[in-house]
Amino acid sequence: MRKFKALWMLAFAFSFLLRAQDTSNTVRLADQSDWWSVLNENFYWPIEKPAGNQLSADNFEIAGMKLDRDPSFRSVKSKFGRTVTASRGTTSSARQQVCYVSQQNPPVRLIFEEGDLSLSFYLVAEGQGWNGQALCAESASVSANLKTKSGLGLGISTTDVVKILGNADISSPDRLVYEREIEQQTPNDKLTELRKEHSEMSEKDFHDNYDSYELELYIEARFTNGKLSYLAVSKTENY
Repeated sequence: MRKFKALWMLAFAFSFLLRAQDTSNTVRLADQSDWWSVLNENFYWPIEKPAGNQLSADNFEIAGMKLDRDPSFRSVKSKFGRTVTASRGTTSSARQQVCYVSQQNPPVRLIFEEGDLSLSFYLVAEGQGWNGQALCAESASVSANLKTKSGLGLGISTTDVVKILGNADISSPDRLVYEREIEQQTPNDKLTELRKEHSEMSEKDFHDNYDSYELELYIEARFTNGKLSYLAVSKTENY
């Protein structure tokens, strides 16, 4: 009986250790090799940020995962499995990333990223590598058939993308970019949170500054031989 209890306690301790590692296992990578990241210091951002209709929320959801704040990527890891978090950049370029790769070849990678203000996910086909690529964990939930709720996914054509998103703000034979800057009303729960953070402000000053915020939406599709080989989907909330 004592032996059984000791074994049970050992198994429990090992399970606890795995869960602890799952939330704290982060590797710091002091480089800019993550060429696919919109927070990469060398990433080219268009100068103009067109105002206009908001891009559908269906474009910002993949495999049932909406692009929302997810502390320590807990929901992502619950869906796709344990993986190591990569940490890069400083100040405005600081970013946390988790990566998953398909079990089938050619490999398909799904990457989730969180910055100070921005949230992003990426679909990347086989091609240019980067430091930290080996951290990508195999997941049965990642395959060549993976698409956003709206239908954006690797392998589709430029015509398919335009059917889903409309005419691009920036267009070339191998690249389509969609960008929006929209003023949004701040949700009540966020207002309550912000009010606690800025208790020193008068009611007028607080509401003048925080009743609304700028929402920046960004989608970029790149193509190889006419087929989508890279997809970046990102949103930034500027309060």
